[in-house]
Amino acid sequence: MATTKIRKTPGVCNGAACIGRTQIPVWEIIALQLQGCSEANLLSDYPQLTKDDLKAARTYYAQHPEEIDAAIAAENSD
Repeated sequence: MATTKIRKTPGVCNGAACIGRTQIPVWEIIALQLQGCSEANLLSDYPQLTKDDLKAARTYYAQHPEEIDAAIAAENSD
């Protein structure tokens, strides 16, 4: 399943859900997509990510929208 690429590690990115072996939070990728960033641009801007990583982030968001929306809102309030 795609969400197996998502992990939460205490002390890493404040415990936020991150994509696999990276320290890239799911909320960051979802926020960029919600702003209109294309998959091609994300893959160019984050060369360590794959299409499967982006799919895993979208799947995680679909399963945990409240968590990710709250993280996006918290980041935008800073």
